[in-house]
Amino acid sequence: MNAPFELYLRHLCFHAQPDGGVGNWAELRRRLDDDGTPPLQPPPRRRPIATPQLDLSLKGNLRSKPFARGEQRGWQRVVEYRQRVSLALTIATTGAILYLSAIMLRAQQMPEAAFWLYLLVYGTMTFFLCANFYKMMLGTWYMLRGPKGNPWHPAHRACDPLPTVRVAIVYPVYHEDVDRVAAGIAATWESIATKHPGFAHHFDNYLLSDSRDPAYRIVEEEAVQRLREALPEGRFFYRWRLSNANAKMGNISDFCRRWGGDYDYMLVMDADSVMDGDAVVDLLRMMAGNDRIGILQTNPTPILRTSLFGRMQQFGARLYGSVFSYGLQAMYMGNASYIGHNAMIRMAPFVRHAMLPTLSGPKPWGGKPMSHDIIESALVARAGYEVWFLADTKGSYEEMPANILAFIIRERRWMQGNLQHLRFVFLRGLRSIHRETFINGSMGYLSAPLWASFLVISVFGMLNFLHYGLLGLGSLKMIQMPMLMLLISSLVFLFMPRLIAVGIHIAQHRARLFGGKDKLVLSVLLETLFSFFFSPLIMICITRFLWMFVKRRSIAWGTQVRGDEPLTMEMCVRHFGWISALGTVCLAAMIYSISHVPWTQTMLLSAMSGGLVEPIDLLIWFSPVLLGFTFAIWIAAITSRTFDGVAARRLFAIPEEIETPPVVRAVLHWEARFRGLLPDVTAPDAVIADALRDPRFYVLHRRETRARPQVAEALLAKIDAVEKLSRDELMAALSERRCFDELHAAAVAGRERR
Repeated sequence: MNAPFELYLRHLCFHAQPDGGVGNWAELRRRLDDDGTPPLQPPPRRRPIATPQLDLSLKGNLRSKPFARGEQRGWQRVVEYRQRVSLALTIATTGAILYLSAIMLRAQQMPEAAFWLYLLVYGTMTFFLCANFYKMMLGTWYMLRGPKGNPWHPAHRACDPLPTVRVAIVYPVYHEDVDRVAAGIAATWESIATKHPGFAHHFDNYLLSDSRDPAYRIVEEEAVQRLREALPEGRFFYRWRLSNANAKMGNISDFCRRWGGDYDYMLVMDADSVMDGDAVVDLLRMMAGNDRIGILQTNPTPILRTSLFGRMQQFGARLYGSVFSYGLQAMYMGNASYIGHNAMIRMAPFVRHAMLPTLSGPKPWGGKPMSHDIIESALVARAGYEVWFLADTKGSYEEMPANILAFIIRERRWMQGNLQHLRFVFLRGLRSIHRETFINGSMGYLSAPLWASFLVISVFGMLNFLHYGLLGLGSLKMIQMPMLMLLISSLVFLFMPRLIAVGIHIAQHRARLFGGKDKLVLSVLLETLFSFFFSPLIMICITRFLWMFVKRRSIAWGTQVRGDEPLTMEMCVRHFGWISALGTVCLAAMIYSISHVPWTQTMLLSAMSGGLVEPIDLLIWFSPVLLGFTFAIWIAAITSRTFDGVAARRLFAIPEEIETPPVVRAVLHWEARFRGLLPDVTAPDAVIADALRDPRFYVLHRRETRARPQVAEALLAKIDAVEKLSRDELMAALSERRCFDELHAAAVAGRERR
């Protein structure tokens, strides 16, 4: 076999031509065996990691006084005071609303069982809505004073770290868009090196892969090689896990076990994360100056969405979410939560206290916690460390789901994880605010069937009185009461946060960054209108997911859809057809019922209300819910598309679109560059075939292999016989040196595998 072996020798080093030559495969392999270039994965320095002993039994925790207060710092007393004020206002408001409701319901002589059921459902929903509302209101009030008004803010004690401090920037991935991931890594590192060259030596970059497809593994590895070539002053490493057990949590734990002892801090990123160098260095300096801080969580700004749904969600999160996040910072201070990415973690306490155990019982109630980040922050705080949510740290970015389907898939994963949090509520030593976080997170999903029940009860009661009630003052109140309650809830809990956010941004002269005052107001009105139709979809989907959870139908944390590709009609019908069918049936049933209201009842109703109330008003009132259900297929399909005119008219614009930050421009630049350099992973067979024939890939990847006699014994015979390998077998062969040598030799010889 005459192979152009000089092509192989050229790739032994990026910057030098090799001397001498080789004449056959055996000599080439000996030469490669002597290659001293280190692999992409640094040598592991493993250390044992154990999960903390956590007694999650209700009986055991209640016996051990789970609500005992620990050490109280100054800011904790302030937080507790603000929480008490918020709780008092919530209880008072909820009590007043329920008292008025009870008086009106008693006047209608509602049956006793229905009376108490109505108050229970409505009271539960009202309590949690009021709690979140007052936290946002109080937090907004306190946040207007900024960090200067908070003497405990970590920024006040920030200082430069010691020269020996090391930080690992880790990017856990699973079948992600490799071009975009690599662009985020490059842009973040470039921003650090350009803006703060004196800090660059502190940071190492790790791409941690859980991908199961060989094509993804090949392209990810190639991406890290390209990063090393393009940014030679940086340190970029690649780790592929043989087993992807426990998803992202297992991936991070694996990193901590192998290399955690080498680093003081870990900056955890997501596949679509990118951070400005100023933000990264600010986190490091705050960590260096505050040795009791365990986690610093930034508030990632959503960017780069082009679909209609993505733009609306991005706009809403940027406009309202920023105000809400400032409120959280003011209300929680050092008892905040961690959202799993764009956050810097102090390695030692995280490894010691936040390695989560496997929950007892069958999935989905048991197993490894899916939404592990919130629990991890609670355990770090339980150990005496602070967790801060820094809403005022600029330069932290992420991307949001681009369509309703991706949004709902993410919500289902979060729902299962948040319900698992209820098992930690009574854990001894937790801060009360973290117990409250667990409950609120679960209630965010448990409220969906409550809202559904409330709507069903309201509609049934109204239709029943329209048909069979003796129309009088009490009957009219029965129709008006639920409508009035819903109207008040909508005005206070839906519109008020929006009005506050708009008012704050206009008062701070930031409206131009949202396209101007007129475009800002129009965008808010359109996004609010869309929420009327979108919210019922979320409600019915989460209600269904909860039913599946009760039936113990678990899910896996799979690949997240991050692109702006529109949904096909076939996908929309498959996933939302049942909702449209349900909406059509409900709409037809309500129209039929209203059309058969006795004319005498209609006349009396019109006379008593002065012509203001007609039976058809019931249909109009519930039209957002019914139309949201009925047109679910088309709503999902249309909003998944990108309309250039929307962006051109600056509708749903965000500041990062009006004045694009340098690091975001760098992401776009690097992404375009990597799309020209890296293979197209959407054609996996071609990626694998080309890689196995490529001399460059052979030389560079061979460094990542090692001798595994058992794997070689199992696979070499199949490789020599030119038998087709399964996906797992091919992944194993790519990791075993002798198998990889034979795979490459066979590919070069042109032996096609069946």
